[in-house]
Amino acid sequence: MKPSVSVIIVTWNAEDIIKDCLQSVFATKYPNLEIIIVDNNSQDHTLSKVKKMQKKLFKLITNGQNLGFPKAINQGLRVATGDYLLLLNADASLPADFFQKAEAFFADYPEAAVMGPKLADPDGTPQGSVFPEPSVEATFREFWLGQKNLTAKYSPSPENKRPVSVNAISGACMFFPRRTLEKIGLFTESVFMYYEDLDYCRRIRRSGWNIYFNPQITVTHIHGHASKQTSGRALGYLQQSSLWYNGPLKHYLMWLISWTGQKLFRTA
Repeated sequence: MKPSVSVIIVTWNAEDIIKDCLQSVFATKYPNLEIIIVDNNSQDHTLSKVKKMQKKLFKLITNGQNLGFPKAINQGLRVATGDYLLLLNADASLPADFFQKAEAFFADYPEAAVMGPKLADPDGTPQGSVFPEPSVEATFREFWLGQKNLTAKYSPSPENKRPVSVNAISGACMFFPRRTLEKIGLFTESVFMYYEDLDYCRRIRRSGWNIYFNPQITVTHIHGHASKQTSGRALGYLQQSSLWYNGPLKHYLMWLISWTGQKLFRTA
């Protein structure tokens, strides 16, 4: 029997995207799936759309308020029973062979703690799928010296066709075995959204395990859907999460360097 997989999807006002996400999961035809949906008090028709699509038995958790992304992830992880766990954004869609390729990856890379696929826009344009570690030096080199792609998510070279060990992967799609959860634990609940994926990967690295980016799997992702939903609050959440993750000194130094660099060099 194939190993069981728990798919955890957090929703919040996702009526325009959740159908495509779930249909892509169904289309994999993987025989041993558990689908867990955690809804953060959606105010649209997300829940009614989900209930109409119960082709398989969902575990549906509904919150009376928006608890934030990592708290909702943890609610799903606590009830998940799968041998493997997939954290999937509601604005992401899987290829039909996702689980076969993910299973094959862990057979070839047993030292891996977590795997992230290549993310792409609906038109196929590659998205940033990998995080560098935030640093004062990288911020200075990018915003003052003009060196590119040192501080934001990036997509590793398309010439690289094999999985590669990286610093951190995007939380839009994270696939990992249960042993990772048992050793690393749940996600931080110190932030509302943003940086929870960076933090989880940092904890994995500190445990001595590896994080892999796998360009052999492409997942379609409508980048920025959650940010659009939170509107003007997104920047505040991002700043709060950076302050928590990086610490006050590092956070404010990076902010000052990037702000002054943009003022001095991009408006000249």
